[in-house]
Amino acid sequence: MEIFYFSSGMVAVALIYAVAGVFKLRQQVDFLIIDIDQLHNLQAIEVDGMDRRIKDDVDDVYRAMDSRLDKLEDRLTKNS
Repeated sequence: MEIFYFSSGMVAVALIYAVAGVFKLRQQVDFLIIDIDQLHNLQAIEVDGMDRRIKDDVDDVYRAMDSRLDKLEDRLTKNS
């Protein structure tokens, strides 16, 4: 009978460790999901920022080209 009590106690302890391990693992998975979402949001913010900078740079180039073409047009009309 003592062997039964001892073995049932060992099974209970092993079951408690298993349940605690599963809860810890579940918590770590939840934290990883949150971290993945945060990284995705940061990546989206970075991509939007880079897209905005590229558009601003392209707009600056177009403005500079437009200004130069306007100056060229003015010189051509004055000389004609």
